[in-house]
Amino acid sequence: MLVNQGNGLLEHNDFAGAVATFQKAVQEDPSFAAAHRGLGIALWRQGKLGRAWQEMNTVARLEPESARAHYELGRLAGDIADGPAKNAATDTALSAGDLRAIALSEVQKASSLAPHDFNMRLELSQLELNAGRKKDAQADALGAIPLASTAAERALAHVALARAFTSTGDEMRAEAEYKKAIQENPSSGAAWLGLGEIALVQQNTAQAAQYFNRAVQQAPDFGPAYAALAQLYIQAHQRTEALPMLQKAVALDPGDWQSQYELGKLLMEAGESAKAKELFTKVLAARPDFLAAGEQLALMHLRQGDAQGAMERAQQLLARDPRAVEGHRVMALAYWRERQADNSLAECAQVLAVDPHSTSMLALQSLVLWQTKRRKDARRVLLEVARSDPSILSPVVFCRQIVCGSADVTLVREFLRENRWILAPPGGQ
Repeated sequence: MLVNQGNGLLEHNDFAGAVATFQKAVQEDPSFAAAHRGLGIALWRQGKLGRAWQEMNTVARLEPESARAHYELGRLAGDIADGPAKNAATDTALSAGDLRAIALSEVQKASSLAPHDFNMRLELSQLELNAGRKKDAQADALGAIPLASTAAERALAHVALARAFTSTGDEMRAEAEYKKAIQENPSSGAAWLGLGEIALVQQNTAQAAQYFNRAVQQAPDFGPAYAALAQLYIQAHQRTEALPMLQKAVALDPGDWQSQYELGKLLMEAGESAKAKELFTKVLAARPDFLAAGEQLALMHLRQGDAQGAMERAQQLLARDPRAVEGHRVMALAYWRERQADNSLAECAQVLAVDPHSTSMLALQSLVLWQTKRRKDARRVLLEVARSDPSILSPVVFCRQIVCGSADVTLVREFLRENRWILAPPGGQ
Protein backbone atom coordinates (compact mmCIF):
# COMPACT_ATOMS: atom_id res chain seq x y z
CA MET A 1 0.00 0.00 0.00
CA LEU A 2 2.73 2.50 0.96
CA VAL A 3 4.72 1.70 -2.20
CA ASN A 4 1.62 2.32 -4.33
CA GLN A 5 1.07 5.65 -2.55
CA GLY A 6 4.70 6.59 -3.13
CA ASN A 7 4.48 5.73 -6.82
CA GLY A 8 1.39 7.92 -7.10
CA LEU A 9 3.25 10.82 -5.51
CA LEU A 10 6.14 10.28 -7.94
CA GLU A 11 3.74 10.47 -10.87
CA HIS A 12 2.58 13.88 -9.59
CA ASN A 13 6.18 15.05 -9.07
CA ASP A 14 5.71 15.27 -5.30
CA PHE A 15 9.21 14.06 -4.57
CA ALA A 16 9.33 15.13 -0.94
CA GLY A 17 6.08 13.31 -0.23
CA ALA A 18 7.31 10.27 -2.14
CA VAL A 19 10.54 10.18 -0.12
CA ALA A 20 8.63 10.28 3.18
CA THR A 21 6.25 7.56 2.05
CA PHE A 22 8.93 5.22 0.72
CA GLN A 23 11.00 5.73 3.89
CA LYS A 24 8.04 4.46 5.92
CA ALA A 25 7.78 1.45 3.61
CA VAL A 26 11.50 0.70 4.08
CA GLN A 27 11.14 0.97 7.85
CA GLU A 28 8.27 -1.52 7.77
CA ASP A 29 10.23 -3.98 5.63
CA PRO A 30 13.95 -3.26 5.09
CA SER A 31 14.18 -6.15 2.58
CA PHE A 32 11.40 -4.80 0.32
CA ALA A 33 13.27 -3.99 -2.91
CA ALA A 34 10.37 -2.01 -4.43
CA ALA A 35 10.41 0.37 -1.45
CA HIS A 36 14.15 0.94 -1.78
CA ARG A 37 13.75 1.45 -5.53
CA GLY A 38 10.99 4.01 -5.11
CA LEU A 39 13.01 5.85 -2.46
CA GLY A 40 16.06 5.83 -4.73
CA ILE A 41 14.12 7.18 -7.71
CA ALA A 42 12.51 9.93 -5.60
CA LEU A 43 15.87 10.99 -4.17
CA TRP A 44 17.42 10.85 -7.64
CA ARG A 45 14.78 13.18 -9.02
CA GLN A 46 15.34 15.52 -6.07
CA GLY A 47 19.02 15.68 -7.02
CA LYS A 48 20.11 13.92 -3.81
CA LEU A 49 22.37 11.58 -5.70
CA GLY A 50 24.44 10.28 -2.80
CA ARG A 51 21.43 8.91 -0.95
CA ALA A 52 19.91 7.69 -4.22
CA TRP A 53 23.14 5.80 -4.90
CA GLN A 54 22.85 3.95 -1.59
CA GLU A 55 19.25 2.96 -2.26
CA MET A 56 19.80 1.80 -5.84
CA ASN A 57 22.79 -0.29 -4.74
CA THR A 58 20.54 -1.88 -2.15
CA VAL A 59 17.99 -2.74 -4.85
CA ALA A 60 20.65 -4.42 -7.01
CA ARG A 61 21.85 -6.38 -3.99
CA LEU A 62 18.33 -7.49 -3.06
CA GLU A 63 17.44 -8.38 -6.66
CA PRO A 64 20.67 -9.53 -8.34
CA GLU A 65 18.76 -11.04 -11.28
CA SER A 66 16.71 -7.92 -11.97
CA ALA A 67 17.69 -6.32 -15.27
CA ARG A 68 15.90 -3.13 -14.29
CA ALA A 69 17.82 -2.87 -11.01
CA HIS A 70 21.20 -3.07 -12.77
CA TYR A 71 20.05 -0.77 -15.57
CA GLU A 72 18.88 1.95 -13.20
CA LEU A 73 22.01 1.64 -11.06
CA GLY A 74 24.11 2.04 -14.21
CA ARG A 75 22.14 5.06 -15.34
CA LEU A 76 22.56 6.68 -11.92
CA ALA A 77 26.31 5.98 -11.93
CA GLY A 78 26.54 7.72 -15.31
CA ASP A 79 24.58 10.73 -14.06
CA ILE A 80 26.83 11.17 -11.05
CA ALA A 81 29.97 10.73 -13.19
CA ASP A 82 28.82 13.46 -15.57
CA GLY A 83 28.40 15.96 -12.73
CA PRO A 84 31.19 17.85 -10.94
CA ALA A 85 34.07 15.61 -9.92
CA LYS A 86 33.94 16.77 -6.30
CA ASN A 87 30.26 15.77 -6.13
CA ALA A 88 31.03 12.30 -7.43
CA ALA A 89 33.59 11.79 -4.67
CA THR A 90 31.26 13.21 -2.02
CA ASP A 91 28.23 11.21 -3.14
CA THR A 92 29.91 7.84 -3.67
CA ALA A 93 33.57 8.02 -2.55
CA LEU A 94 34.38 7.04 -6.15
CA SER A 95 36.05 8.92 -8.99
CA ALA A 96 34.18 9.88 -12.15
CA GLY A 97 36.24 7.27 -14.02
CA ASP A 98 35.27 4.55 -11.55
CA LEU A 99 31.61 5.53 -11.85
CA ARG A 100 31.71 5.37 -15.66
CA ALA A 101 33.21 1.89 -15.44
CA ILE A 102 30.43 0.86 -13.04
CA ALA A 103 27.81 2.37 -15.35
CA LEU A 104 29.09 0.28 -18.26
CA SER A 105 29.34 -2.87 -16.15
CA GLU A 106 25.83 -2.53 -14.70
CA VAL A 107 24.18 -1.82 -18.05
CA GLN A 108 26.04 -4.80 -19.53
CA LYS A 109 24.55 -6.97 -16.79
CA ALA A 110 21.12 -5.51 -17.44
CA SER A 111 21.33 -6.14 -21.17
CA SER A 112 22.52 -9.71 -20.67
CA LEU A 113 19.58 -10.34 -18.33
CA ALA A 114 17.11 -8.74 -20.76
CA PRO A 115 18.68 -9.22 -24.21
CA HIS A 116 15.55 -8.09 -26.05
CA ASP A 117 15.16 -4.78 -24.24
CA PHE A 118 15.66 -1.93 -26.73
CA ASN A 119 16.50 0.81 -24.22
CA MET A 120 19.10 -1.25 -22.44
CA ARG A 121 20.83 -2.23 -25.66
CA LEU A 122 20.84 1.37 -26.88
CA GLU A 123 22.22 2.69 -23.58
CA LEU A 124 24.90 0.02 -23.66
CA SER A 125 25.98 1.15 -27.11
CA GLN A 126 26.33 4.75 -25.94
CA LEU A 127 28.33 3.79 -22.86
CA GLU A 128 30.62 1.59 -24.95
CA LEU A 129 31.19 4.45 -27.35
CA ASN A 130 32.05 6.79 -24.47
CA ALA A 131 34.49 4.18 -23.17
CA GLY A 132 36.25 3.98 -26.54
CA ARG A 133 34.91 0.51 -27.31
CA LYS A 134 33.91 1.50 -30.80
CA LYS A 135 33.36 -1.92 -32.37
CA ASP A 136 31.23 -3.04 -29.42
CA ALA A 137 29.24 0.18 -29.73
CA GLN A 138 28.63 -0.52 -33.41
CA ALA A 139 27.53 -4.08 -32.70
CA ASP A 140 25.08 -3.11 -29.97
CA ALA A 141 23.64 -0.18 -31.92
CA LEU A 142 23.12 -2.52 -34.86
CA GLY A 143 21.56 -5.05 -32.52
CA ALA A 144 19.16 -2.44 -31.16
CA ILE A 145 17.56 -1.79 -34.55
CA PRO A 146 15.49 -5.01 -34.75
CA LEU A 147 14.51 -4.56 -31.07
CA ALA A 148 12.85 -1.20 -31.80
CA SER A 149 9.05 -1.24 -31.68
CA THR A 150 8.40 2.18 -33.26
CA ALA A 151 9.80 4.31 -36.06
CA ALA A 152 11.08 6.79 -33.48
CA GLU A 153 13.02 4.04 -31.71
CA ARG A 154 14.48 2.80 -34.99
CA ALA A 155 15.62 6.36 -35.72
CA LEU A 156 17.39 6.49 -32.33
CA ALA A 157 19.18 3.23 -33.10
CA HIS A 158 20.29 4.42 -36.53
CA VAL A 159 21.64 7.62 -34.95
CA ALA A 160 23.56 5.58 -32.38
CA LEU A 161 25.03 3.42 -35.15
CA ALA A 162 25.95 6.53 -37.16
CA ARG A 163 27.81 7.97 -34.17
CA ALA A 164 29.68 4.72 -33.72
CA PHE A 165 30.71 4.80 -37.39
CA THR A 166 31.77 8.44 -37.06
CA SER A 167 34.01 7.54 -34.13
CA THR A 168 36.02 5.27 -36.45
CA GLY A 169 36.22 7.87 -39.21
CA ASP A 170 33.71 6.08 -41.44
CA GLU A 171 31.70 9.15 -42.44
CA MET A 172 30.19 7.47 -45.49
CA ARG A 173 28.44 4.74 -43.49
CA ALA A 174 27.58 7.25 -40.77
CA GLU A 175 25.89 9.51 -43.31
CA ALA A 176 23.86 6.57 -44.62
CA GLU A 177 22.67 5.74 -41.09
CA TYR A 178 21.68 9.34 -40.35
CA LYS A 179 19.63 9.36 -43.55
CA LYS A 180 17.95 6.11 -42.53
CA ALA A 181 17.09 7.74 -39.20
CA ILE A 182 15.47 10.66 -41.03
CA GLN A 183 13.48 8.26 -43.18
CA GLU A 184 12.14 6.68 -40.00
CA ASN A 185 11.64 9.99 -38.20
CA PRO A 186 11.97 13.25 -40.19
CA SER A 187 11.86 15.15 -36.88
CA SER A 188 15.07 13.55 -35.61
CA GLY A 189 17.09 16.62 -34.67
CA ALA A 190 20.05 14.41 -33.76
CA ALA A 191 20.14 12.94 -37.29
CA TRP A 192 20.05 16.34 -39.00
CA LEU A 193 22.72 17.55 -36.58
CA GLY A 194 24.88 14.52 -37.36
CA LEU A 195 24.67 15.20 -41.08
CA GLY A 196 25.74 18.78 -40.42
CA GLU A 197 28.71 17.63 -38.36
CA ILE A 198 29.81 15.32 -41.19
CA ALA A 199 29.54 18.25 -43.61
CA LEU A 200 31.83 20.25 -41.32
CA VAL A 201 34.39 17.42 -41.33
CA GLN A 202 34.20 17.59 -45.13
CA GLN A 203 34.76 21.39 -44.87
CA ASN A 204 31.40 22.11 -46.48
CA THR A 205 30.21 24.89 -44.19
CA ALA A 206 27.28 25.88 -46.41
CA GLN A 207 25.93 22.31 -46.38
CA ALA A 208 26.44 22.11 -42.62
CA ALA A 209 24.42 25.29 -42.14
CA GLN A 210 21.58 23.84 -44.22
CA TYR A 211 21.50 20.68 -42.11
CA PHE A 212 21.65 22.60 -38.82
CA ASN A 213 18.80 24.82 -39.98
CA ARG A 214 16.79 21.72 -40.90
CA ALA A 215 17.43 20.38 -37.41
CA VAL A 216 16.01 23.59 -35.92
CA GLN A 217 13.01 23.48 -38.25
CA GLN A 218 12.24 19.81 -37.74
CA ALA A 219 13.05 19.67 -34.01
CA PRO A 220 12.57 23.18 -32.58
CA ASP A 221 13.12 21.93 -29.01
CA PHE A 222 16.49 20.30 -29.80
CA GLY A 223 19.06 22.54 -28.11
CA PRO A 224 22.27 21.15 -29.69
CA ALA A 225 21.08 22.30 -33.15
CA TYR A 226 20.93 25.92 -31.98
CA ALA A 227 24.35 25.56 -30.37
CA ALA A 228 25.80 24.19 -33.62
CA LEU A 229 24.32 27.06 -35.64
CA ALA A 230 25.70 29.54 -33.13
CA GLN A 231 29.21 28.14 -33.61
CA LEU A 232 28.93 28.61 -37.37
CA TYR A 233 27.88 32.22 -36.87
CA ILE A 234 30.73 32.84 -34.43
CA GLN A 235 33.28 31.39 -36.86
CA ALA A 236 31.87 33.70 -39.54
CA HIS A 237 32.15 36.66 -37.11
CA GLN A 238 28.35 37.04 -37.19
CA ARG A 239 28.00 37.54 -33.47
CA THR A 240 24.65 39.32 -33.68
CA GLU A 241 23.15 36.22 -35.29
CA ALA A 242 24.94 33.86 -32.88
CA LEU A 243 23.56 35.51 -29.74
CA PRO A 244 19.89 34.43 -30.04
CA MET A 245 20.98 30.94 -31.09
CA LEU A 246 23.01 30.51 -27.90
CA GLN A 247 20.23 32.00 -25.80
CA LYS A 248 17.83 29.44 -27.24
CA ALA A 249 20.29 26.58 -26.73
CA VAL A 250 20.74 27.51 -23.07
CA ALA A 251 17.00 27.94 -22.51
CA LEU A 252 16.36 24.46 -23.91
CA ASP A 253 19.26 22.81 -22.10
CA PRO A 254 20.40 24.63 -18.93
CA GLY A 255 23.02 21.93 -18.46
CA ASP A 256 24.78 22.84 -21.71
CA TRP A 257 27.69 24.53 -19.98
CA GLN A 258 29.65 25.05 -23.20
CA SER A 259 26.81 27.11 -24.68
CA GLN A 260 26.47 29.06 -21.44
CA TYR A 261 30.18 29.82 -21.63
CA GLU A 262 30.00 30.89 -25.27
CA LEU A 263 26.98 33.05 -24.48
CA GLY A 264 28.93 34.71 -21.68
CA LYS A 265 31.75 35.56 -24.07
CA LEU A 266 29.33 37.13 -26.55
CA LEU A 267 27.67 39.15 -23.79
CA MET A 268 31.11 40.33 -22.66
CA GLU A 269 31.90 41.52 -26.19
CA ALA A 270 28.54 43.29 -26.29
CA GLY A 271 29.43 45.21 -23.13
CA GLU A 272 27.06 43.30 -20.86
CA SER A 273 29.77 42.34 -18.38
CA ALA A 274 27.42 41.85 -15.40
CA LYS A 275 25.36 39.24 -17.27
CA ALA A 276 28.54 37.62 -18.57
CA LYS A 277 30.03 37.42 -15.08
CA GLU A 278 26.83 35.82 -13.80
CA LEU A 279 27.03 33.13 -16.49
CA PHE A 280 30.74 32.40 -15.99
CA THR A 281 30.22 32.16 -12.23
CA LYS A 282 27.29 29.80 -12.73
CA VAL A 283 29.27 27.57 -15.08
CA LEU A 284 32.26 27.41 -12.73
CA ALA A 285 30.05 26.66 -9.71
CA ALA A 286 28.43 23.75 -11.53
CA ARG A 287 31.62 22.54 -13.21
CA PRO A 288 34.76 23.57 -11.28
CA ASP A 289 36.81 21.74 -13.92
CA PHE A 290 35.52 24.12 -16.63
CA LEU A 291 38.70 26.19 -16.43
CA ALA A 292 37.85 28.40 -19.42
CA ALA A 293 35.04 29.98 -17.38
CA GLY A 294 37.52 30.67 -14.58
CA GLU A 295 39.86 32.25 -17.10
CA GLN A 296 37.13 34.64 -18.22
CA LEU A 297 36.45 35.68 -14.62
CA ALA A 298 40.18 36.33 -14.18
CA LEU A 299 40.28 38.42 -17.36
CA MET A 300 37.45 40.53 -15.99
CA HIS A 301 39.76 41.56 -13.17
CA LEU A 302 42.40 42.44 -15.71
CA ARG A 303 39.99 44.56 -17.76
CA GLN A 304 39.18 46.47 -14.59
CA GLY A 305 42.88 47.16 -14.00
CA ASP A 306 43.13 44.63 -11.17
CA ALA A 307 46.20 42.62 -12.17
CA GLN A 308 46.61 41.16 -8.68
CA GLY A 309 43.01 39.96 -8.64
CA ALA A 310 43.57 38.35 -12.04
CA MET A 311 46.68 36.60 -10.74
CA GLU A 312 44.80 35.26 -7.73
CA ARG A 313 42.12 33.83 -10.01
CA ALA A 314 44.80 32.35 -12.27
CA GLN A 315 46.52 30.71 -9.31
CA GLN A 316 43.22 29.03 -8.41
CA LEU A 317 43.10 27.56 -11.91
CA LEU A 318 46.69 26.38 -11.67
CA ALA A 319 46.00 24.82 -8.28
CA ARG A 320 43.47 22.56 -10.04
CA ASP A 321 45.84 21.83 -12.92
CA PRO A 322 49.43 23.16 -12.86
CA ARG A 323 49.63 22.78 -16.66
CA ALA A 324 46.34 24.55 -17.41
CA VAL A 325 46.88 26.93 -20.31
CA GLU A 326 43.97 29.01 -19.02
CA GLY A 327 45.90 29.86 -15.87
CA HIS A 328 49.23 30.47 -17.59
CA ARG A 329 47.54 32.66 -20.21
CA VAL A 330 46.15 34.96 -17.53
CA MET A 331 49.48 35.03 -15.71
CA ALA A 332 51.27 36.06 -18.91
CA LEU A 333 48.87 38.95 -19.47
CA ALA A 334 48.92 40.02 -15.82
CA TYR A 335 52.72 39.96 -15.59
CA TRP A 336 52.87 42.15 -18.68
CA ARG A 337 50.47 44.61 -17.06
CA GLU A 338 52.81 44.62 -14.06
CA ARG A 339 55.74 45.28 -16.41
CA GLN A 340 57.42 41.99 -15.52
CA ALA A 341 58.59 41.16 -19.05
CA ASP A 342 60.65 38.04 -18.30
CA ASN A 343 57.88 36.46 -16.23
CA SER A 344 55.37 37.31 -18.94
CA LEU A 345 57.52 35.67 -21.63
CA ALA A 346 57.99 32.59 -19.45
CA GLU A 347 54.23 32.21 -19.06
CA CYS A 348 53.75 32.73 -22.82
CA ALA A 349 56.19 29.91 -23.43
CA GLN A 350 54.22 27.63 -21.08
CA VAL A 351 51.04 28.23 -23.07
CA LEU A 352 52.65 27.99 -26.51
CA ALA A 353 54.26 24.65 -25.62
CA VAL A 354 50.72 23.25 -25.35
CA ASP A 355 48.84 25.56 -27.72
CA PRO A 356 51.40 26.75 -30.29
CA HIS A 357 48.80 28.72 -32.28
CA SER A 358 47.36 30.76 -29.41
CA THR A 359 46.67 34.14 -30.99
CA SER A 360 46.71 36.08 -27.73
CA MET A 361 50.00 34.57 -26.57
CA LEU A 362 51.76 35.01 -29.91
CA ALA A 363 50.59 38.63 -30.04
CA LEU A 364 51.74 39.29 -26.49
CA GLN A 365 55.04 37.51 -27.04
CA SER A 366 55.79 39.59 -30.13
CA LEU A 367 55.06 42.83 -28.27
CA VAL A 368 57.14 41.95 -25.20
CA LEU A 369 60.05 40.84 -27.38
CA TRP A 370 59.84 44.19 -29.16
CA GLN A 371 59.78 46.06 -25.86
CA THR A 372 62.87 44.17 -24.69
CA LYS A 373 64.76 45.09 -27.89
CA ARG A 374 64.63 41.61 -29.43
CA ARG A 375 63.31 43.06 -32.66
CA LYS A 376 64.15 40.19 -35.02
CA ASP A 377 62.39 37.63 -32.81
CA ALA A 378 59.47 40.00 -32.34
CA ARG A 379 58.98 40.37 -36.10
CA ARG A 380 59.22 36.61 -36.60
CA VAL A 381 56.47 35.95 -34.04
CA LEU A 382 54.29 38.80 -35.30
CA LEU A 383 54.61 37.48 -38.86
CA GLU A 384 53.55 34.02 -37.66
CA VAL A 385 50.40 35.24 -35.96
CA ALA A 386 49.56 37.74 -38.72
CA ARG A 387 49.72 35.03 -41.37
CA SER A 388 47.11 32.99 -39.52
CA ASP A 389 45.00 36.02 -38.53
CA PRO A 390 45.77 39.22 -40.47
CA SER A 391 43.23 41.14 -38.37
CA ILE A 392 45.74 41.06 -35.51
CA LEU A 393 47.51 43.97 -37.21
CA SER A 394 44.56 46.16 -36.25
CA PRO A 395 45.28 47.97 -32.96
CA VAL A 396 41.72 47.31 -31.82
CA VAL A 397 42.00 43.56 -32.40
CA PHE A 398 45.51 43.38 -30.96
CA CYS A 399 44.46 45.21 -27.81
CA ARG A 400 41.42 42.99 -27.41
CA GLN A 401 43.62 39.89 -27.59
CA ILE A 402 46.10 41.03 -24.96
CA VAL A 403 43.55 42.88 -22.79
CA CYS A 404 45.17 46.29 -23.07
CA GLY A 405 44.77 48.91 -20.42
CA SER A 406 44.14 52.49 -21.54
CA ALA A 407 47.81 53.32 -20.96
CA ASP A 408 48.90 50.57 -23.35
CA VAL A 409 46.98 51.62 -26.47
CA THR A 410 49.58 54.10 -27.68
CA LEU A 411 52.35 51.53 -27.20
CA VAL A 412 50.47 48.96 -29.28
CA ARG A 413 49.71 51.49 -32.01
CA GLU A 414 53.39 52.41 -32.28
CA PHE A 415 54.47 48.78 -32.35
CA LEU A 416 52.06 47.95 -35.15
CA ARG A 417 52.86 51.14 -37.05
CA GLU A 418 56.54 50.26 -37.09
CA ASN A 419 55.72 46.77 -38.35
CA ARG A 420 52.85 47.61 -40.67
CA TRP A 421 54.77 46.12 -43.61
CA ILE A 422 55.15 42.70 -41.94
CA LEU A 423 52.92 40.93 -44.49
CA ALA A 424 54.27 42.82 -47.50
CA PRO A 425 56.00 40.67 -50.15
CA PRO A 426 59.79 40.84 -50.33
CA GLY A 427 60.83 44.04 -52.06
CA GLY A 428 57.51 45.72 -51.30
CA GLN A 429 58.38 46.94 -47.80
